[in-house]
Amino acid sequence: MRLSEDKVRRIAERLHDELEQRGLLAYKEPVGARGGTGRAARVKAIYDFIVADLQVEAEIDAEVDRILSTYSREIKGTERDILFRKHKEEVARKRGYVL
Repeated sequence: MRLSEDKVRRIAERLHDELEQRGLLAYKEPVGARGGTGRAARVKAIYDFIVADLQVEAEIDAEVDRILSTYSREIKGTERDILFRKHKEEVARKRGYVL
């Protein structure tokens, strides 16, 4: 994963708070719950979604690396970047993943 767990957590918290502030997040606190308990669960759900998405992208990157390793010659620099992006888009499209 390219982002640390702490950074992903902060992104999840910020996303939650921004959606809540804009009125785009509708929820009810559980009856008898301490203040903030529901927020923690919602932030955790956002965090889990982000982590799962990053894992899918990491799997796609690994598959593209395997594809590039099958080339008969070593690919470096800009050429590798272009081929990596091309293959990544293709693999993502086949998996139904939107980059």
